[in-house]
Amino acid sequence: MLALNGLDCSAICGGAGLSLDGLRVYAVVPARNEEAYLEATLSSLVRQSLRLSGIIIVDDGSTDGTARVAARYGSVVRLPGHDESYVGRPELAVVFNEGLRRVPDDCDYVLVLGADHVLPPDYLERLISRMIVDDVRVASGYIAGEPYHPEMPRGSGRVYDFKLLKGIGFFPVNWGWESYVLFKFMQMGYAVRCYRDICAGEARRTGRSGRRMYYYGKAMRALGYDFKYAVARALFNRSLSMLRGYLSGDIRVYDDVASFVREWQRRMFWRRVRDVLGL
Repeated sequence: MLALNGLDCSAICGGAGLSLDGLRVYAVVPARNEEAYLEATLSSLVRQSLRLSGIIIVDDGSTDGTARVAARYGSVVRLPGHDESYVGRPELAVVFNEGLRRVPDDCDYVLVLGADHVLPPDYLERLISRMIVDDVRVASGYIAGEPYHPEMPRGSGRVYDFKLLKGIGFFPVNWGWESYVLFKFMQMGYAVRCYRDICAGEARRTGRSGRRMYYYGKAMRALGYDFKYAVARALFNRSLSMLRGYLSGDIRVYDDVASFVREWQRRMFWRRVRDVLGL
């Protein structure tokens, strides 16, 4: 029987059901001028059937009532204001890390959630139960209508094995930092999953502006994506901005995972070919 985060699964996976008693789960929620959405998001965390050990809200320089709403639900980390949005940029990793560093060392799992994402009441219970049974270290549920890949958990709503995440130093401050963690865990031999049968609730749709596509192209280059793959993604998304981002010169490549990423892409390509051909 496997051991997880110092817990013997024989003690929590026995009998007719799965007991999650004793697990310490925290949530980290970054927020910038999210007064209109934050209340519903934090209320959904309080209503979770698996009770959270703590909620940490990182107020990223808000000028509205975000901090006031946040203070009613958990600990608030206040960061200096800034003019430009950090969405899609390396600076957003700093915001997340400010919250993650305040999570106690005895935490088992940490949920990372956008300030405009409302979860179903049983989300954490269902997701973490599956993670334990399947020995998965990063996972999310699924929102209908979004792109799906079983090994690509969505960003908001991800649950991480906290000790593993802390062991790699949390998120790197570089383009593609969210995906880097997934590839790093897979490279280390750990499973990651997006569970299509677990509803991840409702979240505000993210835009697909030229700037966002440009940032996505930079992330692909940093992660070591093959050039042919990058071109195919740009064509699929009808985005010249994505290709310009990939070809821009001011990018630090993740040398520790780049070769793994390219090999993973090749495996995924041939798996899809076999599926299409029915082999």
